[in-house]
Amino acid sequence: MTFDGFPFIFGWELTLACNLTCRHCGSSAGLPRKNELTFEESIAICDQLPQLLVQEVNFTGGEPLLRSEWWKIAQYIAKSGINPKLITNGLTLNPETVNRMKDCGIAGVGVSVDGLEATHDFIRGHNGLFQHVLKGIELLLKAGIPLTILTTANSLNIKELPPLFQVLVSAGVTRWQIQPLFPLGRSLETNELLLNDETVIQLGKFIKDWTPKAVKAGMEMLPGDSFGYFTGLDIREPPWRGCPAGQFSCGITSDGMVKGCLSLPDEFTEGDVRKDDLWDIWFHPDSFEYTRKYSKEMLGSFCKSCDKADQCQGGCSSMSFGGTGGFHNDPYCFTGIRMRST
Repeated sequence: MTFDGFPFIFGWELTLACNLTCRHCGSSAGLPRKNELTFEESIAICDQLPQLLVQEVNFTGGEPLLRSEWWKIAQYIAKSGINPKLITNGLTLNPETVNRMKDCGIAGVGVSVDGLEATHDFIRGHNGLFQHVLKGIELLLKAGIPLTILTTANSLNIKELPPLFQVLVSAGVTRWQIQPLFPLGRSLETNELLLNDETVIQLGKFIKDWTPKAVKAGMEMLPGDSFGYFTGLDIREPPWRGCPAGQFSCGITSDGMVKGCLSLPDEFTEGDVRKDDLWDIWFHPDSFEYTRKYSKEMLGSFCKSCDKADQCQGGCSSMSFGGTGGFHNDPYCFTGIRMRST
């Protein structure tokens, strides 16, 4: 079977180095990877993106702003007509950094806010970070840089989402993405963060009930991946149609390894850009088999008997692997939870 899709959305881990040690970090970030890509190697990768029809590059980490050439790479990408975006924990947001973002063509910034002040600072392991992030949000909005607040929903902050909504609206935020916690990496060391059937349903009810309020307040509320699927709680538009990893999105680690999704553990790599071109890795007949060669026989125990399986293909790959150790077996979907409770 010949694959003819393109990676329109490209995630790029600029470095695994981080200035925080967050309790929920799926990548267990902190130290840089050994032998991370040089600036020259990074530019060579940038030159391969247009032929793959990449429309958007999302810089992640670690903390991408710790990579000294982040703005040069972003500027180079922007000049090729591709939108560079960036996800940050906000610790290094200051007037100089925000001005550099604007000057180099950053098309959007995602800033993490994971609860009210005490909870956010606890999860992120840094006292005073919440207030610092609010100041960073103000700087970004004044600079006119499109901003999305990113919240990783977990069992510790689930009850704080309504008052957090009020804080964000008061700060002038107009886009809020809420992503369920993946049980991967460092999050497995803090049991109080891990989601369960009850808290997943709480999250679904919150987003459904508060989306109309968000619209009235001028905010777009965005459910992240692994949100759903196919019940009255799932407001995703368009509806989920299987994991996009290796279908129309992919990622690259800071040492040049290609993944379908950067949230997946490092064992799921498809190639090395130091050895092969991105084009050859992307279109290799054996790449991304877990999504490109999906069949019903690949469904795990949580999904085999579900009448929605052909539509969702077992859900988000990262949530499925984190929750069960395999693909096509997401244990935290609304339909599956409903089936288990009846």
